[in-house]
Amino acid sequence: MKPYRLLSFLLAAAVLSCGKADIPEPKPAILQESGTGAATGIVSVSLGGPFATTRVADPSSSVENTCHRWAVWFFDQNGDSVAYGTGQAGDSIRRTVLAGRYTIVAVANYPDRLIPEQIKRMTQITQWVSNLSDNSTGSMLMYGESSLELEKDQTVSRNVDVRRLVAKVGVKKVSVAFENPYLAAKTTRLEAIYLTNLYRTSRLGTDFTDMELSASESAWYNVMGWRPDNAANPQADALVGDLDIRVTLTPSAPHNTPHYFYAYPNAMSMDDDTHEASWSKRSTRLVLQVAIGNKTYYYQVQVPSMGRNRIYVADEIILKKLGSMDPEQEIPGSVDVVFSALGVDWDQDVNVSENS
Repeated sequence: MKPYRLLSFLLAAAVLSCGKADIPEPKPAILQESGTGAATGIVSVSLGGPFATTRVADPSSSVENTCHRWAVWFFDQNGDSVAYGTGQAGDSIRRTVLAGRYTIVAVANYPDRLIPEQIKRMTQITQWVSNLSDNSTGSMLMYGESSLELEKDQTVSRNVDVRRLVAKVGVKKVSVAFENPYLAAKTTRLEAIYLTNLYRTSRLGTDFTDMELSASESAWYNVMGWRPDNAANPQADALVGDLDIRVTLTPSAPHNTPHYFYAYPNAMSMDDDTHEASWSKRSTRLVLQVAIGNKTYYYQVQVPSMGRNRIYVADEIILKKLGSMDPEQEIPGSVDVVFSALGVDWDQDVNVSENS
């Protein structure tokens, strides 16, 4: 059994919010105790830093950047946890550990079913599978890790970036420019916007590859439409759709309110996509539900292979022709899409900093 010295922690406040937050002086608190040892160093891990804005300017950024609680673990070269700690938004944790090499892992906004003290091996946390419903717009699950080599009597300072597990998908503007005069004379109303073909889960450590995605329909949400075969999940629904827009569109009066949604990465590529009537793995889609006259039509935008903490946002979606009667089927040429961000990193990531 390895000898360990007393592990001590210091907690401080540094609230995550719009703009840069100051980190007050920490106050000591003993959180965990183990054996004794001689060669030790000091590391203070704190959650903070400016991440109040995103590359997509919108009112949702303040809730996208919120942290309520977080946990941190120190794993040795064998992958064993030698220390862990938990804190509320803005807490920092200072500890003394044996000199050596470590991987520091931090998870923000973890759900109740993830119990930090039960994590004994690094693979338990990197392979831990979360559900999309573990997230909300004001509490997005985030993960990060960093390597550390600590020498005797050394005090280190290092940053550990944590990244949201979800990707951000949306549209800033919806307009109408029907080419057919008869169609242009009809009343056009944007009823809803939502995401379909969503993968329900994600690992904390890494995204699932396209080959790892289950082909089982039960592993997906909003399969080929707004959950036609799935039981309602209010937590997930709040992340992936707005069903009560009901705005009339005209060439002179587009819908200028941005709509943003949050989904776990679906790694299916456009080349492997399908619109077959029977279920099989396929791309995530941004669907516009539109009433034209007294009939409902659907316009879809295919989302490319997705990655965590990346954004896929259209500046404008322009309705040009009648859409499909089926949300899963597309009508070529029915919409023009102008993208402002397609797979770029979510700007201003949350940071976990190790401070001396």
